[in-house]
Amino acid sequence: MAAGAKISIKVITIAIGIPVGIATRKVVERTWEAARPGEGPRKPTDEGVQWGDAIAWGALSAVGIVIADLLTRRSAEAAYQALTGNPPPPGKPSKAHKKLSKASQKSPATDD
Repeated sequence: MAAGAKISIKVITIAIGIPVGIATRKVVERTWEAARPGEGPRKPTDEGVQWGDAIAWGALSAVGIVIADLLTRRSAEAAYQALTGNPPPPGKPSKAHKKLSKASQKSPATDD
């Protein structure tokens, strides 16, 4: 794939990711406020933050981040394909995927 395709998909991802991130933050905050009064414990080291609140806020935030990432990636891929008529360039493999590929390429030891 050409470098232009990779740059294009990155620009599209940023253009989609910014509003998705803002919307996700607002949804997470409103969900917290609907379930518990007041703001979420953004800093677990603040005085008066209870374990349950810190864990619940972390879990809710993590779910929001994962959903926003998935929505951004899928939307950017669809927008790229709609704009160019070509499939989007493949993304970078994760570190875990690289390690798994490397481990599977090693030949197994034999007992001779």
